[in-house]
Amino acid sequence: MVQLVRVCRSCRHVNLSEDSQRCSNCWFLLTDIEPVPLERGVRLARRRRIRIRRPLLLFLLCMVLGLMAWWLYLFFALDSLLFPSPSATSAMNPAITAQSWPQGRRTAENSGYTPEEAPRPTHIKWRFKTTKSLFAGPAVTEDSVYLSTEDGRTVALHRDDGEPRWEYQSGLPSGSIPAVADHIVVSVVRSGLITALDKNTGEKLWGVNVNGPIYASPVIVDGTVYIGAGNDHLYALDVVNGKERWTFDAGDWIVSSVAYTDEALVVMTQFSDVFLVDPATGRKLLFFDTGYVRFGGGPVIYEDQAYFPSDRGWVWSIDRLSTGFPLERVVWWLKLNLYVWNLLDENPVQKGGLWSYQLGGDVKFTAAAAHDNVYMTNLQGQVFARNAMSGEERWTADAGVGITTPPTVAGRTVLFGTIDGRIVGLDAHDGHKLWDFGVGDQITASPIVAGNTIYAVTSSGVLYAISGSR
Repeated sequence: MVQLVRVCRSCRHVNLSEDSQRCSNCWFLLTDIEPVPLERGVRLARRRRIRIRRPLLLFLLCMVLGLMAWWLYLFFALDSLLFPSPSATSAMNPAITAQSWPQGRRTAENSGYTPEEAPRPTHIKWRFKTTKSLFAGPAVTEDSVYLSTEDGRTVALHRDDGEPRWEYQSGLPSGSIPAVADHIVVSVVRSGLITALDKNTGEKLWGVNVNGPIYASPVIVDGTVYIGAGNDHLYALDVVNGKERWTFDAGDWIVSSVAYTDEALVVMTQFSDVFLVDPATGRKLLFFDTGYVRFGGGPVIYEDQAYFPSDRGWVWSIDRLSTGFPLERVVWWLKLNLYVWNLLDENPVQKGGLWSYQLGGDVKFTAAAAHDNVYMTNLQGQVFARNAMSGEERWTADAGVGITTPPTVAGRTVLFGTIDGRIVGLDAHDGHKLWDFGVGDQITASPIVAGNTIYAVTSSGVLYAISGSR
C-alpha cells in the first residue's frame, strides 16, 4: 500500500498522513492540498526548498557585496578619484622667516612659535589707535604690519613707525588675523566675507561670502586658504581667485583656526568633535570626540601629534597620522556601552587617542608648541608646560593675575597677556619669570614677536609695537 502525504505550502514540511488537516510543523491548513505518494512528496519538498533558498542566498550575497562595495568606496575615497577636487592654481605660501609673523599662529601647524628671541621690553616704539576694541593681533611681513579691526578696516602700517600705508574699508567688524602670502593679504570679517587684497596697494582682488559667521583666522598653505565658519563648514579656497576647491561639513560651528600638515588638517568644532581631514580632497580621515564642550581654543600640530583643549581644563593629544575605517565608530560605541554596563573589563580607547590630562581651571586658549613641549594657559592665571610626547609635567607657573591670551613662544621665552594690561615673559625651560611690561589696558590677543619688536593689541583698541634689548 502506497503511503500518501501532504506537503505544506508554507514551510514545505512533509505531513505523513493523507488525512492531515493542519501542518504538524507550522499549523498551516492542508485541506486544499492534494495528497501525493511519500517519495514524490519528499522530492517535491526538496525542490521547493531549493527554489526558496536560492533567491534568499542570492539576496544575501548581493547584500554582502553591496556592503563590501560601500566599505571600499568609503575607505579608498573612490568619490575623490572619480570626481577629484580642483587643484590650487599656485603653490603660494606665507614667508616664514625669523623676522616675520605672516598669519594667525605664524606657521600652518598653529605652533605659535618663532625662533627669533623675544626682546626684553623697555619702551613703546609706536602705537596705532582704532575706535573700538581689538580682538585679533597683526600679521607682520617685510616692511609692513597688517591689521583687521573692529571698526571695519583692514590697514597696512609701516613697520618702522606705524604710519598707515593704505586702508581698505569693509565697514564690518573683524576678530581675525590677516594672512599674507606673496602679494596677497587675506582678510576676514565676522559676517562671513573673505577678501583678498593686494598687499602693496590695498586693492581688492576677490571676495567670497560664505553666508555664515567667521571667528577663526585664515591659514594659507600651497596656494589654498583654509578657514572654518559658523555655518558648520570648512572651506578650501584658491588664494589667487577665491574659487572653492572643496568644503567639509563638520556638523557644528568651527570657531578656531585649523592646523595643517601635508597628511591632514586638524579641525575642531564648537562642541566636542575633532576631525582629521585630507587637505587635497576634504575627505574625513578620522573622527575623535572629547565628550566636553569647547569655548575657543584650537588645535596645534607638533611632529606626529595634534593637541587641543576642551572644557573642564582638559588637554588632549591624538595621532595626526591616524585613519578611521567605516563602521569603526559603531564598534567603539558598542564596546563603550558594554563597558558602561560592566560587560567589558577595559574602557575602549578611541582610534587616534594618545593621552589626555586635566590641568584644571578654564583652558580655553590654543596651545603653543616648541622645544618638545606644549605650553598652555588658563583664565585663572596658570601657565603649563607639558612634554609633547607623553603629556608629563615639565613645569607649572602662576602669573598671579588672570590671563587673557593664548601663549606664544619666541626663542626661549613664553609670552602671554593679562587682564591688567601686562605682557609677561617666562623662561620656556623652567617657567621662571623673565620680565613683564605694562601698557595699561587688557591684552586681548597673543603677543607676537617679529624682529626686535613685540606686537600686542588691547581692549581700548590700540596696537602697540614694543621694543627692547636682547
